Amino acid sequence: MSSVHVEQWHELGTLFEAFFTSINGRVERNEDVLRFTSQPDQVETSLSIYQNGHFAATMPLHGIDAKVEQVVFKQRDFEIQLLGDSLDYVYRVPPQLLTPQGE
Repeated sequence: MSSVHVEQWHELGTLFEAFFTSINGRVERNEDVLRFTSQPDQVETSLSIYQNGHFAATMPLHGIDAKVEQVVFKQRDFEIQLLGDSLDYVYRVPPQLLTPQGE
């Protein structure tokens, strides 16, 4: 498990990319946003974390837009916990997007 504050943008970006390495989708990383988007023919889901601390997530049947201060990567469980003032949100990668090791 790795935890990083949003202010540590470079480290957050590195962990974000590493987290989604074995997940079927696309990662975008630039100075303003970190974004994961699933492939259009898969389960529709996305997670965007902005450098100013805002984030947006969409999952089947729900979405959220809030401000985050700390991001906790739980690689083993394929979860990202987003923590902030009165916020504790867990983004779970749909199992359909997991790529078997070695592919």
